[in-house]
Amino acid sequence: MMQKMNNMKIWKFIPLAAIVVFFSCSKKALTIQPENKTVPEGYYNSSQRIQQAVIGGYVDLRRALFANYAWLMYGEVRAGDMNVTVPYLSAVANQELTSGNDNVAQLSDWGYFYDVIKDANDVLDIIANADEEVLDSYRRNLFKGEALALKSTAYFYLARIWGTIPSAEKNNMGKHLSNEEAVSMAAQFATEAQALLPWLLINDDGIESAALTAVRFNRTAITSLLAQEELWLGNGQNAYDLLSSTFTAATVDSLSGFGLSSGADRRTSIPQNPLSGSAVRMPLDKLDVIYPEGDARRDRMFSISTDNNIATLKVRDASVVELLPTREILLLFAEAAWKSGQLEEAKEFLIEGASGATEDYSTLTEATFGDALLLERQRLLAGTGQRFFDLIRFKKVSAFISSFTEADVDKGAAWWPLSANSLRGNSWSQNSFWANP
Repeated sequence: MMQKMNNMKIWKFIPLAAIVVFFSCSKKALTIQPENKTVPEGYYNSSQRIQQAVIGGYVDLRRALFANYAWLMYGEVRAGDMNVTVPYLSAVANQELTSGNDNVAQLSDWGYFYDVIKDANDVLDIIANADEEVLDSYRRNLFKGEALALKSTAYFYLARIWGTIPSAEKNNMGKHLSNEEAVSMAAQFATEAQALLPWLLINDDGIESAALTAVRFNRTAITSLLAQEELWLGNGQNAYDLLSSTFTAATVDSLSGFGLSSGADRRTSIPQNPLSGSAVRMPLDKLDVIYPEGDARRDRMFSISTDNNIATLKVRDASVVELLPTREILLLFAEAAWKSGQLEEAKEFLIEGASGATEDYSTLTEATFGDALLLERQRLLAGTGQRFFDLIRFKKVSAFISSFTEADVDKGAAWWPLSANSLRGNSWSQNSFWANP
């Protein structure tokens, strides 16, 4: 059993410089069109150059999630929780996802995520062909683990956004993967990565670096990702066993969250500092519903302006966007325990993780636990982009999105439509709900 985690070390995020690198690749006869990248033959002849290739995967993941504030549009904005000061906000919030707006069309295009997968597969090939004198065992395991983690992340986002997706793997290129098949494959990659990634990364001086760890995949982050994937698949016991065997009293001091560093990108459509200023907001009436008076998280997480009727998300470090924060670990434990038939233990984890709440969660029953957990995930994970995915997983889309009925959801309303670009020149078709609005 994991001991109390209230005193977990949450490392301060420091940005990692984005290094855009170019890979050799050919465009596949697929619905995806990875960016064309070329390098001279024999370029990857040192660990530093191979590391540049790894960083290229993070760059493309940043593009996939930062372009048009995608991580929030897919999450809190679509769920109606957050506002972002951009003109296409209303189209997303109102579920007008097939509008002619160029920004919304980009959000409906899955190309950036497939760039991440292409990057990761190239890195895995590079590592497989690298001589022992080029990569020591630490860097070989680290880079391989990061490539697998990035690939798992990309497939997991794709499956949660679009439902059924194409594979970009050599053995089944272009195959239509059901949602379950796609997430199962993502979980397989994450399982491989979990055995390879360290708790803390080592910098070029040979010293463990909390700053470096916080912006690249590490053992904490990949375990949280894999637990989410197992829970998405309904494997509560698998998630519980994974969390219990990984997060123990002996590992608490090694925990680190994971976020993507912000910064300049040669793609001008990518915001340099997506969390700067007061870009991410919540209407005050919405805040009052989610965080009632007396909830300690109101002032901890938001700057409240009663004059402007707005609550602005507080950001500890605007140079990093949190995706897998350590504060989610107790919520994952709570969900895994609940879904593996351990309600009393689940309540203990939820009570510990929800410190600052006004509710008495000790009285929860099997029937009421899910709603309480979903509420705490909404509260504690604001700004991480997970809200709409949670509504899908908990089968609550129509309960929170008034424009959708259960019948709409059954027809695919929860999934995003595909852009015209994603449908061009291949056998893919629009899902039934968006094809026949």
